[in-house]
Amino acid sequence: MPDAASLSDSGPQLSLPTLRALYAYWAEKRRGRPMPDRADIDPIEMRAWLGHLMLVERKPDGDYIYRLYGSAFVNQFKVDMTGQAISSLPAPQADLLRAEYDAVVNSAAPTTRQYTAQFESTSRDKRSSWAVERSWERLVLPLSNGGNAVGMLLVAAYPIENTPENQD
Repeated sequence: MPDAASLSDSGPQLSLPTLRALYAYWAEKRRGRPMPDRADIDPIEMRAWLGHLMLVERKPDGDYIYRLYGSAFVNQFKVDMTGQAISSLPAPQADLLRAEYDAVVNSAAPTTRQYTAQFESTSRDKRSSWAVERSWERLVLPLSNGGNAVGMLLVAAYPIENTPENQD
């Protein structure tokens, strides 16, 4: 998978402390299992991440449905994908996400990647718009639905700011 970071026994190589903390939360909820169950994840405990989370369900036909689409994504992308399938996205984006999500489902292991893309920005009065290039870091974590198979994915993404700790 493009840009996928390798995962070691100590977890994924994440540059953002917020994502490292989310991975630690997920790892603690595993309790010796390959992945936690969806029921082990407590939204109250996840308050710090909620706006930057997506909960994605894998359907029997191989498509994926957004069950939760965080407010940070709604604000950034100007669309709420809650209840929508990834197949409703433009083909190149849907193909990339399907490959990423399938890799996590098939391996039952987390994955992470960093990417840069153009995003549309609009003025407050909505009279002008422009493209902004922004880099993000994503973490995809598998969840079971009461068994050993991956049934849902917990996805988090945060913009990577140009801070000294994130620069080469």
